Amino acid sequence: MEYPTREAIRSRCTEQSFERGRNYYRQDRIKEIEIDGGEIRAIVRGSNDYDVAIDIVDETIKTHCSCPYDHAGDCKHIVAVLLAVDDEETDTVSETAPESDEQLPATVDIESLVEQTTADELRGFLLDILSDDRELRDRFVAFVGEDTGKTVYDYKEELNQLFDDAVSQRGMVEYDTHIDFSQYVDLAETHRERGHVETATDIYRAIAEAVAENMNRIDDSSGYYGREMEQAIEAYAETVAEHDLSHERKRPHIVYFCDAFLGANHGFASDYYDDALRTLCTADADIEYWLELLDERISGISLNGVTRQDSPRTENERDNSSEDTSSDDPTTRSERTDNVLCASDFTDGPLTTDDFTGGALDIEHLAVGTLKLDYFVGDAFEELRIDEPTTVEQHTIDVEPADSDATERRISESLRTRRVLSAYIYFLEQLDSEDALANLYDDIYLEHSRFCKQYAQQLIDDGEQDRAIEVLEDGIHTFRSPRALRWLAADLYEDRNPEKYRKTLKRLFLDHTEWDAYDELKSTCSEHEWESMYEEFEQHFQRDDRKNLVKLYVHDGDLEKAFAELKDNEDLSLVRKYRDSVATVDPVEYFELYRELLVPFAANDTGRRHYRDIADHLEEMQELVPEARFEEFVDFLKDKHSNRPAFLDELEKAGF
Repeated sequence: MEYPTREAIRSRCTEQSFERGRNYYRQDRIKEIEIDGGEIRAIVRGSNDYDVAIDIVDETIKTHCSCPYDHAGDCKHIVAVLLAVDDEETDTVSETAPESDEQLPATVDIESLVEQTTADELRGFLLDILSDDRELRDRFVAFVGEDTGKTVYDYKEELNQLFDDAVSQRGMVEYDTHIDFSQYVDLAETHRERGHVETATDIYRAIAEAVAENMNRIDDSSGYYGREMEQAIEAYAETVAEHDLSHERKRPHIVYFCDAFLGANHGFASDYYDDALRTLCTADADIEYWLELLDERISGISLNGVTRQDSPRTENERDNSSEDTSSDDPTTRSERTDNVLCASDFTDGPLTTDDFTGGALDIEHLAVGTLKLDYFVGDAFEELRIDEPTTVEQHTIDVEPADSDATERRISESLRTRRVLSAYIYFLEQLDSEDALANLYDDIYLEHSRFCKQYAQQLIDDGEQDRAIEVLEDGIHTFRSPRALRWLAADLYEDRNPEKYRKTLKRLFLDHTEWDAYDELKSTCSEHEWESMYEEFEQHFQRDDRKNLVKLYVHDGDLEKAFAELKDNEDLSLVRKYRDSVATVDPVEYFELYRELLVPFAANDTGRRHYRDIADHLEEMQELVPEARFEEFVDFLKDKHSNRPAFLDELEKAGF
């Protein structure tokens, strides 16, 4: 049988698919392969296990892969299998060579066989195995407790070679290329089980640092490498903690984690090291030493007020703006709403991830480039409002190495400031320093809404509700999206100030679209008051947010208005979202609306994911009209896109 040559394989695919397929082959991602003349069947490991089928008849090659690839030529999984078949060493492998997970027959008694074998025979057998398998040799050295002589640097050199081997032609470790670190994790586990704390932690440290140092050439959109780093740091800390070391023996590890915490280039890594320190520092002496180290490395925390829209205001400014904040007029706004992103937010450069998400998401190693807004926040921001330019200044924290000859560094990101302040809060909580903690909160609660909420909650727990209200009101006037603060304030206002309670619920609905606040507000109004309030909400959404106008109508059971608004919007996602409720008005007309929007949507893109979306929409439409009318529409789509076999395949899988 004559199989395709490397040149022939390259001609069957794009350059990118060939490079990725070659990487897959080199990384041993072919889990199983069966070759029977012109029939080749294989399983290739990617983000899932994919089935590859290749049939060669004369000079015709037919290929199929279960992956979602829907572009020109063969996919990387098919390329990897063809390269394996073409490899000159293929003939040294069995024609049918799947990996076998079968265990030895139950009749084989390994323990008896070992007892029957002489010591010299076992020694020879073991030496032969160890000479051929470096991984097993390292595990054996760890098992017997011999010093490996390797340093963190040595392990990192080996790990960096794995990254070098995994990069593509453009110098990147591509999406879904997952380097296997299990050899090093298993080795560290063996040392850990044998009580070799220093060697185990050296290996975990090497894994974490190798990932961090190579992050700039990793497409880690899947988060695989971030998780590997987190697990290595966590295992490092747990190894030290579980061996009940004295404080003196812990100190070098605390120093390492503290320096890594302050020096991490990525926010997610800093959080991992912070968590590791909290795992490691279990005694007061450990916590006090951690605090001492921070004091040595931090020249001071600047909490000076700054000029920015979400900076602390003076008492006079707060007094002057209080009416605007709680005004019944929704057009009057003293702050940004959380579903509108203003152009002026970008005048001082790109926003950080934390600016987008309020700390809910932390992805700072985006080797694939800048994420689109909706990747960060989904539907949280629904429009971009153009407003007057503003100056965005950051609170600062000056970090200086203890050694005056070392390179001076300055960290200006407010996110890092908050990490350090969070650490200080943790210290004081663990050391039961209530007065110091209260003083710290009093200084920093306007540094971040999280601190403001924590301080207010502590005041509430201590019975100081009046001061809690003052703190919350400061925060509401200070921060761009004070949703959590408003809810806490509403709880305090409910029995103390009914007017402020209702105004706060109103702002929660208008600024944050909190439907629980809407329902609660409705329950506090008379019928006449609610008619006026509802009209105001309707006008607000007609002007600023047509999507939530549909939701308002549906929420209040005004389905005829909701249907009319859906027809005006021509938004396919909304038509799908409200099918169950709004289609009851007129199912046939709803089907026609759905059809008009789905036809251009289907033609607008390609790829199996897009085709599965179309199938999902068809499932929503199926119950709206008689079967014959629905089948007519499906046939129309099949005829219109008959040149897209993947589309037809996905419809068939969905039962259409």
